[in-house]
Amino acid sequence: MENKNDFKKAVTLFTLVVILVAIMSGFSSQIYTNYFKEVYNVTSVQRGFLEIPRESPGILCMFIIAALAPLGDIKSGIFAQILVAVGLTAMAFFSPSYSAMMLFLFIASSGQHIFMPLNDSIGMSLAQDGNVGKTLGRFKTCSTVFSLLTSLAVFICFKYGIFSFKTHIIIPFAIAIVAAVIAAVLLIGMTKYIRTEPKPKTEKKHSNLVLRKEYTPYYLVTLAYGCQKRIKLVFGPWVIADLLLKGADTISLLAIGTYFIGILIAPVIGRMLDKMGARFSLIVEGIYIIIVFSAMGFLAGGFASGKFITDTPAMYAAFIVYMLCNVFDQFSTIHAYLMRSIARDASEITATLSVGLSVDHVIAIVVSAIFGIVWAEIGAQYVFYICAATAIIQIAVGLSLKNKARS
Repeated sequence: MENKNDFKKAVTLFTLVVILVAIMSGFSSQIYTNYFKEVYNVTSVQRGFLEIPRESPGILCMFIIAALAPLGDIKSGIFAQILVAVGLTAMAFFSPSYSAMMLFLFIASSGQHIFMPLNDSIGMSLAQDGNVGKTLGRFKTCSTVFSLLTSLAVFICFKYGIFSFKTHIIIPFAIAIVAAVIAAVLLIGMTKYIRTEPKPKTEKKHSNLVLRKEYTPYYLVTLAYGCQKRIKLVFGPWVIADLLLKGADTISLLAIGTYFIGILIAPVIGRMLDKMGARFSLIVEGIYIIIVFSAMGFLAGGFASGKFITDTPAMYAAFIVYMLCNVFDQFSTIHAYLMRSIARDASEITATLSVGLSVDHVIAIVVSAIFGIVWAEIGAQYVFYICAATAIIQIAVGLSLKNKARS
């Protein structure tokens, strides 16, 4: 940074980028479940396999981030937003065939996944010492607020026929394209205030993959998280769409409730990280996931077997637990914090976050297909029970850490 004023301008621009990325996601990836269901009429097994083109970019992410390393985090972020805009343009305007849709889904998803570790890395570089959790919590809160507002817009527009997947142009995807383009422009603007990327503590720079034994706790946590995210992205929404037969408007309404809860929780997690450290926070995360995912498994099994029916208290209980399941995404801040706390060198953070993301997505692709089969052949509830069991990893990693991680 040239001076404190430039720093403030960079923080403001990045806050706007975070907001726009949340809007882009809300008008695209957050409604993919209903897009697949209503446009392509996919089955539960197909829905699981669709995670291959959607999540495989997460595996490639560590290689792409390594290749883009000479550009720096901000310019790499610009490239990511351009990919999102290109992929969504085809899906929004050209009504691609199922196979073509998977290709453009892959392109858009590549951009989104490339930006994920960059988002955390840039955010932490803009944090002052001792306030990393608070800063990440602030960015997460901004993201959550606008995710809530976007979900509210999606709910209203689908409810009253303003949006539809049957139109020649899919309007929410078009809005997402605009958000991605503006985010790219703002990132370009950030380069005026950040003349150089934050320098590492050592002179050695890492432009290649970073794999270290001491980063195993982070890899293990992201491995578990990759499995658990299937509930948020795939099988939680599938309970609502397939078992409860509800549309995009209902899922959007539940997302609004989820984001409202998230607005309250994000700053609490940030403060918890700064005061209690990664150890305590990971244990809290693991216990939370075990409780709410197990509850969702019980309810999903009841609806799948016919024991529970719609328009009963059980349905509303499912809605509440669904929101609580999705709130677990707020805990992702803990994982970035964990990586920063164990990093040997600041120059390794972005590369290692990308490796963790790839670990996350190897698991995501494998378990999505397997879980689709488990859902169809064994029972919907077991998908949730298996994911609940993986939270033992977070608890074990937390217990293995020193009492309090540095910020």
